[in-house]
Amino acid sequence: QRDQPGLTNQTEAIEKQTITKRSIMMYTRRQSTNMKEAKRKLPRKQHLALEDGCTLSRVTSNLSVSSDTSDNEWSSSSTREEIDSNEKSNKYFAEESMFADFKQMSLKDRIKDYCMNPVPQTFDKPAVPGFVFDIDGVFKNGGKYAPFGAKALRLLQEAGIPYVFMTNGGGGRTERQYADVMNEKLCAFDADEMGKRKYVKEVQMILSYTPFATHLEHFKNDPVLIVGCPRAMNAAKSYGFKKPMAISEYTRRHATMNPFGKAGCEKDNKVIISGKEQWNEGIKAILVFTDPGDFFEAIQVLTDILLSSRPGEKEYEKYHRIPIVFSNPDLLWKTQYPHARFGQGAFRLSLEACYKARMQAMGLSEREIEQRLGDFVQFGKPEHAQFYHAREAALKTAKRLGCNISHFYMVGDNPRSDITGAVKMNKVSKSKKLKNWSGMLVKTGVWQEGDNTMGAKGIYANVVDVIKAVLKKHADEIRDLKESTKIVEA
Repeated sequence: QRDQPGLTNQTEAIEKQTITKRSIMMYTRRQSTNMKEAKRKLPRKQHLALEDGCTLSRVTSNLSVSSDTSDNEWSSSSTREEIDSNEKSNKYFAEESMFADFKQMSLKDRIKDYCMNPVPQTFDKPAVPGFVFDIDGVFKNGGKYAPFGAKALRLLQEAGIPYVFMTNGGGGRTERQYADVMNEKLCAFDADEMGKRKYVKEVQMILSYTPFATHLEHFKNDPVLIVGCPRAMNAAKSYGFKKPMAISEYTRRHATMNPFGKAGCEKDNKVIISGKEQWNEGIKAILVFTDPGDFFEAIQVLTDILLSSRPGEKEYEKYHRIPIVFSNPDLLWKTQYPHARFGQGAFRLSLEACYKARMQAMGLSEREIEQRLGDFVQFGKPEHAQFYHAREAALKTAKRLGCNISHFYMVGDNPRSDITGAVKMNKVSKSKKLKNWSGMLVKTGVWQEGDNTMGAKGIYANVVDVIKAVLKKHADEIRDLKESTKIVEA
């Protein structure tokens, strides 16, 4: 019948559907066989992740079987003969698709594996306490730095105590840029040293998005959408992401996505006239570096992109799933304003609520809604991964100073991020026989009298008081370190 010149469009459509159904059946059978082979090669705990990741998303995207398939997606070669001739290559295709899905859908498993294998403390040196400092609410409020910050760090440098900084912020800067800013600000209050002392080094900085550089390695050659301030693009590039795209650039290309944006297409009867849009960005992941500049635009655009790879052409693609990675879960943070302000955590809550409501309005099942919300990945305090990064940085600093760490002290102003994280980290450390953690709360930030301390080991007026108390408690260890240093120098 295909050779008959008078074959109608309706007959061609039916034939295409028949070929498509057969193709999916063939692929499903091969996928089932290859799934069993893959399971034998993977640890038992990864079977479920493999099964969840291996959907028909790859076959639908590669065979172009969506309901709105265009003519150019189907060529004359899409025949039974081509499908039969490709049976040998389909096995390779199925295996590649399976492991590509597993690679993408197991980001949370990657993070768990990282936390399951912490860096050991192997070097044999005298042990002293180590500090992990929050920044906002401890050393500064917004852009206003506290006058006692330089004094606090000078006490630790003179005692040879290792310390690092772990913030749920970063402002889109790189670790080096943030360290340079801190040094400049701290030196302004350092009259005794006349700005000659360097308080912060790049390797001592753990920003909210620092883990992106290592945990998102598998996305570095893919197009990723960057959410945050303009500086965040530079940070993304410095981490090795080859194809980052700012959300502002995405909306510039698709101006009608946000009716209240700069284009203002819904204002004063303005009409945007443009040619056919190209939805070919192929975004593989969304990375939220900092709070978005346009709250409404970010919620609208990200919801669209999470639902479809080409939102302007098709509102919803069932097998389209990409992760959205947040760097900061804080609902509140301290600025120069008298009371705490909303942070990136408020944006995530808002996006989740709107995304869920949109899916419910579209009639998606509760199971699928739950699965799609599971694509939200969180970094930042109090997540274990963030604390493990700080632990690694502290151990490297200690090694450089010629000492080890006997106890980790997390100093912060936010009980729900700083103290909760330290308490959880201490529990995990005990189970793995690692050095303990304690959370030390200061009154210079979010926490107010009467608030829950979430298990803090002490409440202090400011960071200087914390340091003095810890140095006093570990006086013997510090003395041993100094004596061993004298012996080495001699």
